[in-house]
Amino acid sequence: MSTRDRLLSPLLAQLRRTVPADPVPQALVTAFTAEQLDPDLFSPELLQRVPLDRLQATVDALRERHGAVRGVRRRRELYLVQFAQGAEPVWAESLPDGRLTSLVTGPGALTARGGVPSQTRLVSAEPSPALPRGAGNCAPSQAAAAPETPQQAPTTPTAPRTPQATALTRLVMAYLAAALAAAILPFVSATATGWLLLTAATPALAWYALRTGPTHALPPWFRALPVVAVGLAVLAGLRALPVFGPGLPWSVPGLPELLIFAAVFGLAGWTRYRSRPIHPSPSAHPLTLGSPLRGGCFTVVEGGGPAVNRYAQESLATGSGRHRRHAVDLVQLGDGPQWRGRRALGLAPAGNERYAIFGHPVLSPCDGVVVTAVDGLPDHPPQVLAVDHPEGNHIAIDTGRALVVLSWLRQDSIRVRRGQHLTAGTVVAAVGNSGDGAEPSLHLRAETRTSHPTPGSGAGLPFRLTELRGLPLRGRRFRIAD
Repeated sequence: MSTRDRLLSPLLAQLRRTVPADPVPQALVTAFTAEQLDPDLFSPELLQRVPLDRLQATVDALRERHGAVRGVRRRRELYLVQFAQGAEPVWAESLPDGRLTSLVTGPGALTARGGVPSQTRLVSAEPSPALPRGAGNCAPSQAAAAPETPQQAPTTPTAPRTPQATALTRLVMAYLAAALAAAILPFVSATATGWLLLTAATPALAWYALRTGPTHALPPWFRALPVVAVGLAVLAGLRALPVFGPGLPWSVPGLPELLIFAAVFGLAGWTRYRSRPIHPSPSAHPLTLGSPLRGGCFTVVEGGGPAVNRYAQESLATGSGRHRRHAVDLVQLGDGPQWRGRRALGLAPAGNERYAIFGHPVLSPCDGVVVTAVDGLPDHPPQVLAVDHPEGNHIAIDTGRALVVLSWLRQDSIRVRRGQHLTAGTVVAAVGNSGDGAEPSLHLRAETRTSHPTPGSGAGLPFRLTELRGLPLRGRRFRIAD
């Protein structure tokens, strides 16, 4: 033994005696290798909320999916259970005697760390479980298994108002002023012809506002503003038509009415024309993909032609980025009294956890082979773009005809490896904020397949989602159960 080892050995021995060993890995190995689970392996509080047969079903499902257990290793706040075919992230806690007090597997483990107290945790036995977080999913939340004893919620300080929230507030006021003007102008027209022109222009203005405005970021009542404006414009007909009085003359309308009518219809028509996806090359094959998100209400943020899709606009303006020309961004709209159909708790909150889609499971939208799987990049705060790695954590799936790319995934959430064969509906990762997006969302696109398929090597392909009626255009919404 060297002099250095002789000097350090007493100190290392003292550290080993003072630092207690982590009992969780051994408990997990015992649980995942036993043919029948021993109730003494779990705390009574956990068994009161999760029956032993449900725990057994979860363990059996994972072993059937991945094979025999090879070992357990610590990975930050999580544990990685290594099987013969793949690995499974697990969030677990235990008592000093080794009995497990919480056990969460699958995508739920990715958001369980640092959340509610351990006694409120449940096992996720399904392949695509609802996550134990504040997001509003259409599926039942695991929070239903919380203990009956009331727990005092921690008080959190109010987050400062961000410049993005201020900008969105001004945008809301601008749309409110436009809707108010569209509702008032038919009442002040001097001719019945002018009233008719302004009334006809109101639905066109409403369509334009709903198609181009960030309706996913604005309060839910924003979508009702154009409808109210149309109703009030029609109500103005009681004054213009001879209903309760002589009405207004059917003479030549004034110049303001003509200009407003022409401007609104011209703007709406041009937007309608430029909203259609750019026509692909003759060799491109449109795809039909399944939705990579389930168990919630979702909306298309970016999608369609250059008028409503920044990726299409950039590909035409700069001549680059052809692989993103038909890309779409998807966000989730939360349910429940807390979310009320909003995609975030606030107009532009500063934390990723305040967005409904953050941590939501991502499924493979097609059958294919994983050719790229990049993980480990950090999730940046909202409104901070990662320009040095625009794809962020991402997966590329080769279908044989095209390359399907899922980007901006959450750090340490990717559950597949390069060369792995996937079937549609397989859970592959969780939604994060690791790319050049302004906030947590899922970036989805398809590219033409090249001889060496890698993300960005091909040209963008148009595609449809089987769960969405029509093209994936900006502002369109769809709801999918688990």
